[in-house]
Amino acid sequence: MDAIKTEVYDIIEVAIHAAVAAGELVISEVPTIPFSPTKTPEHGDIATPIALGLAKQARMAPRKIAEIIVTHINLDAHPTIRQIDIAGAGFINIHLSDNWLYDTLQAIATMRETYGTCNKGEGKQLQIEFVSANPTGPLNIVSGRAAAVGDTLVNLLNAIGYNAIREFYVNDAGGQVERLGESIDVRYRQVLGEDGLEIPDDGYHGEYIREFAQTIVETEGDTHLQLKTDERIALFRDKGIAHILGQQKASLERFGVNFDVWSSEKAIRESGKPEEIIELFRDKAYLYEAEGATWFRMTDFGDDKDCVVVRSNGEYTYFVPDAAYHRDKFDRGFTTVIDLLGPDHQGHISHLKNFVQAMGLPDDWLEVFIIQQVNLVDAGGKRVDMSKRSGHFLTLDALIDELAATVGEQFAVDVARYFFLMRANNTHLDFNMELAITHASENPVFYIQYAHARCCSIFEQGDEQGITPKPIEVVSLKRLTEPMEHELIRKLAEFPSAVLLSAEAREAHRIVHYLYELAGIFHPYYNQHRVLDPADMEKTDARLILIQSVQRVLKNGLTLLGISAPTSM
Repeated sequence: MDAIKTEVYDIIEVAIHAAVAAGELVISEVPTIPFSPTKTPEHGDIATPIALGLAKQARMAPRKIAEIIVTHINLDAHPTIRQIDIAGAGFINIHLSDNWLYDTLQAIATMRETYGTCNKGEGKQLQIEFVSANPTGPLNIVSGRAAAVGDTLVNLLNAIGYNAIREFYVNDAGGQVERLGESIDVRYRQVLGEDGLEIPDDGYHGEYIREFAQTIVETEGDTHLQLKTDERIALFRDKGIAHILGQQKASLERFGVNFDVWSSEKAIRESGKPEEIIELFRDKAYLYEAEGATWFRMTDFGDDKDCVVVRSNGEYTYFVPDAAYHRDKFDRGFTTVIDLLGPDHQGHISHLKNFVQAMGLPDDWLEVFIIQQVNLVDAGGKRVDMSKRSGHFLTLDALIDELAATVGEQFAVDVARYFFLMRANNTHLDFNMELAITHASENPVFYIQYAHARCCSIFEQGDEQGITPKPIEVVSLKRLTEPMEHELIRKLAEFPSAVLLSAEAREAHRIVHYLYELAGIFHPYYNQHRVLDPADMEKTDARLILIQSVQRVLKNGLTLLGISAPTSM
């Protein structure tokens, strides 16, 4: 379809220049020619409102401009176009010849699993950092949404030719992990019978802390009581990080997300890079001393106030290792980095971009997107409140367990990923559990998977009848004459553009919507038209090619989303 649009673009542009040369249009320049989808096949395959865009410059009614443009298009010289109509105030509707439909099926048959891919990225190195949850507790469902989005974006970017990697930044240093050690220490001593102990308000109260402390006692006894308090807390901090990080990795692997790189904040801090960043900022006069601390001149970059980067006790605020970590990304050769942050990091975006600018990195090098809150909605339509510190939160594993109890383990991950991906990243998501556990076509992910399974069932039935698909080269595709067949092929032709636009916009939900729309065209076709007809094998052969194409695009799209394409349901 992109190639067709390019060809039609050139045809219309030449027609406009011809009209200008003939003195029929008086304009100073030809603007970019836009295209828009048509509402129904009766309105053509593609449309352009270029006449409306030229009206002010030409001082002429848009419909009159459209009529002039069309008179300069010789359809005999352009077999790609079958018919041109002018609609409404001046839309030019293009009806394409059927040959491009057949070319679409040929492209799918030839490219197979690579249909939908391109080389727009030219192998450029690109990194997406996502999830990066603190190693202080199990992954919750907000992290699950970030995992689904980040993993899919990497798939999409690789599909359009980038060399994209997945990276998880482990926040294994700083105050939050110190409080983790303190919380484990309290629970450890409580398990051993010590009374009068309370976890600090800013500590971690979840049952998982008590369970881990119990495990330490069962395996290592009370030997750690002999240590000094600060030594014991440091020991429990390191043990806790290792234990929880291991759980997080297992949860992500279960969810189908495997990171290429795990980076460590502790390693960044110990590398000397934070000191290099401070010296760089000092050399550029971005720092000053006040109130015993070192401040960064954030106001130099348009912010309303400066920020502390080194506290009065000599400790870095989290800004410094963050800046050093991003410098490390740049030094590793990434031409673009994308950070997917949680909903509580909105205020961090401008600070981070200011630091990147202060380090002298390209303005467009860093992209930051917020993955908004997920609200779990129960069967009664009530939202479930979650909080990590209080321990009242739904973990990603618990969600998958609950789904698996109804739809099975395989489909539980599919359902979770689909529901996390079905809305734009920057919008709040209500995860409807009642719909998610519905094992029927009302469940949108099953609606798409049923379409793929139905394609597979047609070939199984064909095998039973001794009917197998023929090579596309020997099949008469002109037997595909039904309007629904042409509608299906038009939708299949949109897939490469859908992948490209989704990747470039960093919007994974576009593929979700595309697949749902494709399934919405296929299911009525399946119900209304007989594919296997021994009495008309020429039509059967053509329809089997169409079904193969639908099956392939559904599978390619589901694979990008990290969702399975079952052969039966």
